[in-house]
Amino acid sequence: MIWNVISTILGLGGNLLEKRQKLKEIEIEGRTRIAVAQAEAEIARLNKLQDAEIDWDREATRQMSTSWKDEYLTLLLSAPMILAFFGDWGRKAVSDGFAAISTAPEWYKVAFLVTIAASFGIRALVDKFGFGKK
Repeated sequence: MIWNVISTILGLGGNLLEKRQKLKEIEIEGRTRIAVAQAEAEIARLNKLQDAEIDWDREATRQMSTSWKDEYLTLLLSAPMILAFFGDWGRKAVSDGFAAISTAPEWYKVAFLVTIAASFGIRALVDKFGFGKK
């Protein structure tokens, strides 16, 4: 009779330990699923970001084919190089021009650089100056 009582107590204790083990396994499985879901969400977010950057480059390239502003900006940026070969007056004009530009407000210089970067689809230039980053 005492063996029956001891056997019953041990059986209950064994069941309790088994249930605790199952609960721990369920808890670990739940944490694992959450970690996997978070990793998958981060991968999806990064893929969307990459797709957006590719779309921006593609759109910039598409717009370049019908725009005259690229030619204008190329001539504008080439002018100082060309003028530098036109004797003292050309070099003086370039020097005076850059001196005047150095006194321009910072926002204007940044806006000009962003315009060039957007026009030529040079996202790396925009990234270098930290636009669009938080």
